[in-house]
Amino acid sequence: MFMKNISFFIYESIDKTVLFMVKLFLTLNNTTNNKYRGAFMIGVFDKGRLRDLLKDFYTVVGIRISVFDDEFNLVTEYPDTAPELCRMIRKKQEGRDACKECDNEACIRAKKLGAAHVYICHAGVTEAITPLDYGGGIIGYAIFAHMIPEEGQEEAIDEICRRCSPLYGSKEEIRNAAMGIATQSQERILSAAKLLNAIAAYLIISGLAVWRNEDFSRQIDKYIDDNISGDLSTETLCRRFYISRTKLHTVSSHAFGMSIARYVAHKRIDKACKLLRESASTVTDIATAVGIPDYNYFCKFFRRYVGVSPGAYRAEK
Repeated sequence: MFMKNISFFIYESIDKTVLFMVKLFLTLNNTTNNKYRGAFMIGVFDKGRLRDLLKDFYTVVGIRISVFDDEFNLVTEYPDTAPELCRMIRKKQEGRDACKECDNEACIRAKKLGAAHVYICHAGVTEAITPLDYGGGIIGYAIFAHMIPEEGQEEAIDEICRRCSPLYGSKEEIRNAAMGIATQSQERILSAAKLLNAIAAYLIISGLAVWRNEDFSRQIDKYIDDNISGDLSTETLCRRFYISRTKLHTVSSHAFGMSIARYVAHKRIDKACKLLRESASTVTDIATAVGIPDYNYFCKFFRRYVGVSPGAYRAEK
């Protein structure tokens, strides 16, 4: 129902719709604010559903949308492919660094302002950003990216050429790339900024972006126990819990006192020691049971953490 009505509130009654969504959002904030104040919280995103939502919004408004977490790491965006101008800029390390710094600065401003605002990026392209405020804390940020105002389009493109040429391409190449960025009226750009407030509210209300408390670490611990024989790489855990590598490291350091990779290693060793003490399984079977099926590597791995070989450990116990 929300998506069916989106065209209506963009073009005819955006102020009323946004006001309703923001009021609902603030109500949610007020009811959760005390619950989460002072606790160790982690912001997580349902990337699959979030991406579907961004795709729907793009289909309607035709503006690229990116979502960042509270540490300014990109969570997801749609479409995947950036405009030609951005691809030209990001071919160079200084361009990638400038884009990252610009995104970080935009997130910091949004956090200070506590509201959506329109700004010009380092390359001269117009964008809009809003913080995702949940329970009195910023869980992330949403950005409408890559817009050029219809009013003063030539002046805007001239400014883009001034900023980007010749570092990222010739003036002609930059101009041609800039011409490929969609133009929006000033009114539509301002409406997009208001729309971001509604998006922010919807992300929270629909559970696409949520806080999780210290019980989250218990969920990770249980998942590791339940899947000790399988793939427990950082990438796998990040995908399973919809969390960035940085956030996973934060949770692991806070809850387990060490990196997640080291914690997984300790869990595998603990399980191996238990099986060596309490079962008659072969070392090969135990290696497979704890997720290290290579016998030789398992023996080296075990000795590194325990100080003796698996066979010697079993004999001692």
